[in-house]
Amino acid sequence: MLVDGYAIGLAVGLGAGIAIGISIGKRQKPWSELTAGEKKARIITIAAGVVLLIAGVIFFLVRLYS
Repeated sequence: MLVDGYAIGLAVGLGAGIAIGISIGKRQKPWSELTAGEKKARIITIAAGVVLLIAGVIFFLVRLYS
């Protein structure tokens, strides 16, 4: 049962890492040159990545200690 948690956590981690890497890896403009829509999109993307990271850590800890 613990192995399932590791597998799910690994899959979520890889998916989040790839998504963050693709979004960061693109050629980016400095913050001051972004339009309002681009700033909003970047903030939403970063927030989604942080939420997924926190959810993955919580899921891992819950599975580890149960």
